[in-house]
Amino acid sequence: MDVVQVNSINSKNEHSGKIVVRIEYAALNYKDFIVASGRFGHLQTGYVAGNEGAGVVTESSNTSHREGDLVFVNGHGLGESLAGTLSGQVRLPPVAVTPLPEGMTTRDAATVGVAGLVAYAAGQLMGEGPIAVTGAMGGTGRVAAACYARAGRDVTALTRDINRAGILKDLGISTILPPLTEAELNEQSFGPERFDSAFDVTGGTLNWLTRHMRPGGTVALAGFASENNPNISALAVILRRLRIFGVHAGLAPSEKAQALHWVSKTLRSEDYAMLGHYADPDEVNELISGFGDKPGMGRIVIKMRR
Repeated sequence: MDVVQVNSINSKNEHSGKIVVRIEYAALNYKDFIVASGRFGHLQTGYVAGNEGAGVVTESSNTSHREGDLVFVNGHGLGESLAGTLSGQVRLPPVAVTPLPEGMTTRDAATVGVAGLVAYAAGQLMGEGPIAVTGAMGGTGRVAAACYARAGRDVTALTRDINRAGILKDLGISTILPPLTEAELNEQSFGPERFDSAFDVTGGTLNWLTRHMRPGGTVALAGFASENNPNISALAVILRRLRIFGVHAGLAPSEKAQALHWVSKTLRSEDYAMLGHYADPDEVNELISGFGDKPGMGRIVIKMRR
């Protein structure tokens, strides 16, 4: 895989738009790894990673965004067809820029980022009973598990990184399961009806999840970082009348604002530091090229240089 180049940390993104944002914290996620690895096609000359981040509006011709506003940015070509948030400054249309709720810092916003948006989107379609979250020591899973637990949900976390999973207890997660065995993952018989909802970011546990859902339960597919062709019990889906739906961070502007507001009201101030791995720009190449090799890092957040 070609290691992503970030030689233009402070270069200006020349994409036409009406809002310029100086990025204070950029965030890296699985999509950056996919793009940098060439799985989205050939990288453009001068490619800069980062399809999300948070910072300060420095120029705006839009009445809903004023200079000095703290904002979150994501999508709309960032880190793909456009230089990403690691460029230090981005120029975007208003639809890509979301004001932060009162009390949320740019560091907080970058820490939860698109994971918070996805957790919110899934939560709107889930029941109120027990919920399972897979990949709970990863970036998306950890944010989702923490948000649901702080919102009063009975959360069961599934993770392969059980030796460091004590941090999940500190985030309010009530139950942490050890790694499932191959026999458990591939079993076909139905298990106990444990969960009303599931938030699945791995794909590898989907068969097990569907066999342990309560009738009428919902399963949100939110990533599939390890398995893109998961084993699934179709019989469990049919007989237990399960709903399976996909969620992503491409929400409407109003929904993004609602999601960040929900996160800010749900998480505690001390939670954010337990959700992310904070790094410097010099570490970006190594972090992207080794994405997934170091499990349990949580969200990867880069503090930009001024």
